[in-house]
Amino acid sequence: MPVQISYEGECEAEHDLQQNFEKNLRDLRNPTMRIHNPTFNQLLRVPADNVVERTMGMYSNVNLMAALILSGVTSVSLAPVDVSSVAADKRVLANCFNLLAELCMTINALNVMFTTYILLAIAAEMPSTIYKILSKAGDLTLIYFISTFVSCLLIVLLGVLAQWLRGDTWAAWTATIASGTLFLTTAVHYSYLMSVLMPIQYSGWGVFTSFGLFWGKEARAEAARQGRIIASEAESHLHIKKGNREGMQEDKLDEVISNLVKVLRRALPEAAEERINHISQQMANEGLVVEVLANAARKDAKLIYQVLGGDDVNFELRRGERLAVINELLEEDR
Repeated sequence: MPVQISYEGECEAEHDLQQNFEKNLRDLRNPTMRIHNPTFNQLLRVPADNVVERTMGMYSNVNLMAALILSGVTSVSLAPVDVSSVAADKRVLANCFNLLAELCMTINALNVMFTTYILLAIAAEMPSTIYKILSKAGDLTLIYFISTFVSCLLIVLLGVLAQWLRGDTWAAWTATIASGTLFLTTAVHYSYLMSVLMPIQYSGWGVFTSFGLFWGKEARAEAARQGRIIASEAESHLHIKKGNREGMQEDKLDEVISNLVKVLRRALPEAAEERINHISQQMANEGLVVEVLANAARKDAKLIYQVLGGDDVNFELRRGERLAVINELLEEDR
């Protein structure tokens, strides 16, 4: 009986893991603007040889940023403003300054401590465990990333309060207006760049920086296109049952992929072997078979050109590459 319970527990854990992976891949293929850390889902595409290093690099950046903020704010927090020496009408500002400095120091001290522990733990884990962490811990560890954002805002606010405590009204107003303008300008600029260059990242961080201002039709379409490619690459090394995603017998699938690889090698002699294998896998997943493609190309080459470059496919072929593949298909069994 204990063995049976253990087996059932393992099966249930494996099922939950499969569901987590499938949910993450669905999120990549259909990105939405919400509070989350999209980097975790994107790291699922990284092969096992590099996933530990890349995950540590992500946390290392957060750890370093928190440490830099901590080193800058510690002296301010440990030597607070003497409220009794401040004019009566500015003592509330002085108390706020001391409180925010202490809060900023505490946030980053804890951030440095716990992200260091996370780095030590990740260094000892296997790639399979890292994939599980990435599939489940995105929202759970989001607090460490948000805390650096909040800390930087607190530092800007401390700078403004320091100007008001100096007693020069013109300087205080100048600092307030300049700081607010610079923050809004850089936040909007950053958001626009992310929405154009890395729209998947913007789907998470854009909530904080611009409330999704640039999450328009083009950004959503590009995020979905990139997400489909990332998800298909992740499927190649995640432990997702083939029956769940191809709907084809494994021996038949291998034969279809092998035929596609031969065609792509002849059509794209300069393409890397890894890329050819990836495109062949995804074309097979889409149900694209060499014989069917060749027959269709002879009847309507324009249709095949559109199929190979559609928005809903999980692989990417440039225009010239699509033409080369069509030419090779037309030569098939001629």
